[in-house]
Amino acid sequence: MQFKLLIASAFFAASASAITGKLGDAAVITDNPAGASYVATLPSNGTVTGSAKFSSTGNGTGVEVSIDFKGFKGATGPYAYHVHDQPVPADGNCNGTLAHLDPYQRGQADPCDPKYPATCEVGDLAGKHGKIPNSNGSTLEVYLVFVDNYISTKRGIGAFVGNRSIVIHNSAGGRIACANLTTVGVRSPSTPSPSGGGPISPSSGASALTVSGLFGFAAFMVAVLAL
Repeated sequence: MQFKLLIASAFFAASASAITGKLGDAAVITDNPAGASYVATLPSNGTVTGSAKFSSTGNGTGVEVSIDFKGFKGATGPYAYHVHDQPVPADGNCNGTLAHLDPYQRGQADPCDPKYPATCEVGDLAGKHGKIPNSNGSTLEVYLVFVDNYISTKRGIGAFVGNRSIVIHNSAGGRIACANLTTVGVRSPSTPSPSGGGPISPSSGASALTVSGLFGFAAFMVAVLAL
């Protein structure tokens, strides 16, 4: 059975404690270099395929994250995804990426509260923006576009995502896919942001999750109430 979900990132908010890192809360990055972009491309023969792209925003504040994942069949969700501190080793073992990117030493003992993203680990994208729901045995195609203000494309700081990795986890925390974040050169800062154009339409033939922010969620609710 095919299904389509239209969900806002804020919809995933859950009750949790706001925990400040040993070095304080994460800072909003306002001076990301124009045109900087990094992409992680998952292996084509894995449980999850696709890519995640991290690009500087037009005004330098935060990083736009564009995710295109497909697969998950046979895995159990919900699925978390994070920027991890180290790149994937040559043998492809996702455990070699070590822990989440966490320059403020916040730790994982307590879950991230998305209402207070500055108190979350910098690399905990799922904690701040929502996990990917369980696919219930079906192939799932996922498109997410959001801006994270605490990761960075600026070299030399702890929040820098380049030369690190992205890891996808199953519901038990197991690492089911990973890939290195590598530079893809410079793009024009005048390129329109995908998040400004509404939901990204999934291709046919697979279940799909489209996350496009609060505007998309509002449109979904209007459609439901009109039925």
